[in-house]
Amino acid sequence: MKFAMAACAAALLATSGVAQAAPIIDTGAGSMSIGSAMTLADGRNLAGYIVLKNDVTITGIRGWLGGNEGGLVVAGIYSDIDFTPADQLYATRFSTQDPVAWQGTDSLNWTLKAGSYWVVFKGALGPDTYMPGGAPNPLVAYKRGTDGDWQSLREQALGVQIDGVTGGAVPEPASWAMLISGFGLAGGAIRARRKRPAALA
Repeated sequence: MKFAMAACAAALLATSGVAQAAPIIDTGAGSMSIGSAMTLADGRNLAGYIVLKNDVTITGIRGWLGGNEGGLVVAGIYSDIDFTPADQLYATRFSTQDPVAWQGTDSLNWTLKAGSYWVVFKGALGPDTYMPGGAPNPLVAYKRGTDGDWQSLREQALGVQIDGVTGGAVPEPASWAMLISGFGLAGGAIRARRKRPAALA
């Protein structure tokens, strides 16, 4: 009986739609040189065009960034209208470190339908932050500017990484708790039934 319950639990977990986050967008790391880097500052945002072939839940977002330690960057996803960033759909903040490296945040739960979007990086507060070019697998297009005033960037292959799960939202901890509680109740019911004395004829 214990084996049957364990097999049932394994089957339910396998079919519960739980998927591991994997790279959705990965341009590869850019240059370590700041000679051709674009600065993120007030009024200068950098955006990259992305196309999602399936519905996804974004769990992490990173840019190939450098700058003085403690710079505050806002990374977000914008809708696309006429090949231009339009409305901000999601945003998150993170602090930068000194060396040029992949910098960003994880533990996101941003659901997006299949379609075209823009990933946007903004300088918020503190020291300036910059994005070197030179990513080996650049996005289709990049732009710089501010909301409502975007200009195309030429030959500026900025580094972007986006992780996520294809096809649905990441299960919440509460969902796991309910699943485990259900197994516990089922096990308790089976045990109680086995201990119940047989009815007298």
